[in-house]
Amino acid sequence: MSPDILIIRDGNGYRILHGHLRLASELSLHREVDVDVADEGRIRVVRTRQGYFAASGGHRLPILRL
Repeated sequence: MSPDILIIRDGNGYRILHGHLRLASELSLHREVDVDVADEGRIRVVRTRQGYFAASGGHRLPILRL
């Protein structure tokens, strides 16, 4: 995944700080993409009808937008 997407952990979810359009573009082509998260490593971002979620360890945590 491109390093121009910046996602951090925020409470019970993740927050996109930079690269909203790049992530949306990648998810329009693929249902899932892998993104590096600072201090956590790689997570899989999944596009669903309800929005974007981070698939991590068998759980789905929401991707929060600013």
